Amino acid sequence: MLISLLCAGVVVALLVLYLRQFYSFHKDGIKYHTPVPLLGNVASVMFRREHYVHNLQNYYNSFPEERFVGRFEFITKLILVRDIELIKKITIKDFEHFTDHRNFDGESFFKRTLFLMRGQEWKDMRSTLSPAFTSSKIRLMVPFMMEVGDQMIHSLNKKLEDSKDYVDVDFKDLTTRYANDVIASCAYGLKVDSQADPDNQFYNMGKNLFDFKVIRMIMFFVLLNAPKVANT
Repeated sequence: MLISLLCAGVVVALLVLYLRQFYSFHKDGIKYHTPVPLLGNVASVMFRREHYVHNLQNYYNSFPEERFVGRFEFITKLILVRDIELIKKITIKDFEHFTDHRNFDGESFFKRTLFLMRGQEWKDMRSTLSPAFTSSKIRLMVPFMMEVGDQMIHSLNKKLEDSKDYVDVDFKDLTTRYANDVIASCAYGLKVDSQADPDNQFYNMGKNLFDFKVIRMIMFFVLLNAPKVANT
């Protein structure tokens, strides 16, 4: 029994020492916030106490004097660049050394998105998509955007007509539905009116895609930080 406890104590001590060494930027002279073991600096995101965007913004703002800082997402080391001149150097002068996005192994659906493609595949997809966003093409989309805007105004007017005193409007829902209908019209050539049809299938499918519940959030972070594990 005593030997088992001693062995367990040694294993725990070695694990703690390893994690302390792994979760550190000290040898590189880079400042960082002490991470939570295994969760890194995104523990508050995983426990849904903070949105990922706010977590990243707060982390960024907590080092006002640093040009760049270290950050951990689970067990992945990241460098968060703050200095505008350094960002220009990375994205312009030295761009050839920083062309790829984060590594994403396997054949996951997420790997097929523009923001996760790498190398020649990314260049080919960028060349394919760029012509769709020229100023002339965007001007052609304006009438479709205005049509969707008219749908939204018609929906609001109908709510006002049906109301006796006042109308409560969820602006997030209102603008999300507007964006949904614009995307359906401009990108897919579909006429969708999710303002008039609250249970519109196209809208519900898009909403479900970005509904980051705890399980889905964990899966997403595992895909980003441990793709080989996620694909097994």
